[in-house]
Amino acid sequence: MHPCYFGFYGLVFFAAGLTLIIVGGLYIDDFEDDIYFENESVILMKLIISIGVFVLLLSLLGCCIAACYDENVTSCFIVWLSIMLVVNFAIGIMAFINSTKVDGYTDNALKGAIDDVFDDNNDAMDFLNSIHEKFSCCGYLGPSDFNNATDPMSTCGYNNGLPSCHRKKNCQKLLFTDGCKLKFSNSIKQRVLVAGGVAFSLFLLQLIFCFALFCSRFYFGTNEPYIVMWR
Repeated sequence: MHPCYFGFYGLVFFAAGLTLIIVGGLYIDDFEDDIYFENESVILMKLIISIGVFVLLLSLLGCCIAACYDENVTSCFIVWLSIMLVVNFAIGIMAFINSTKVDGYTDNALKGAIDDVFDDNNDAMDFLNSIHEKFSCCGYLGPSDFNNATDPMSTCGYNNGLPSCHRKKNCQKLLFTDGCKLKFSNSIKQRVLVAGGVAFSLFLLQLIFCFALFCSRFYFGTNEPYIVMWR
C-alpha cells in the first residue's frame, strides 16, 4: 500500500481519536465529581478517552509512514491497529450493554441524594441543584419528594420542593413540577449510546483499513514495495 494511504488514514484516525476524547470528556465533566453517580458508565467514558488518546498516537504513526516510509514503523502501526480494532469493538459492545443499566444508576443516584439532603448533606444538595437546573425538574417524581424534610426552612414549603426546583432558585418563581427520573436517565443513556456508536464506527473504519491492506497484499503480492504486513 502506498504511504499516501497511511497519511490519509492517519488524518482520519486523528479526527476519530479527537472525537472519542471530546465525547468522553463531555460526560466526565458533568458527572465525574458527583459521588452519587460513580458507576460503570463513568468508567466506560474513562476507557473511551484512553482509547481516543491511543488512536491519536496511531494517527501520528500513519502520518510518519506517509512522510518517511519505514518498515519498522509500518509494522508497529499494523500491530497497534489490530489491537485497537479489538478494543474498539469491545468498547462499543460494552456501551450498548451499559445503556440498559442506566435506569438503575440514575434511580439510585436521585433517591440516595434525596435521602441524604434531609441530613444537611452538602454533596447531595449540590448534586440535586445541578440536576434541577440542568433539566428543569424537581426531585425523583416531583416536588412532593421533599415534603418530609427535617428542616422545613431548607425547602420552599409543602409540595414546593427545594429552591432549585424553581426558576432562578427563587421560591416565588415558576415551579418545575416534573420529576427528574426520566429526563436524567434519558440524557445519560443518550450519551452512552453516542459514545458507543462512535467507538463502533471507529471499529468499522479500522476494519476497512485492514481490508484495504489485505487486498493490496493479495493483488500486488509481497514484492510490492509498500507491503510489509505479515511477511
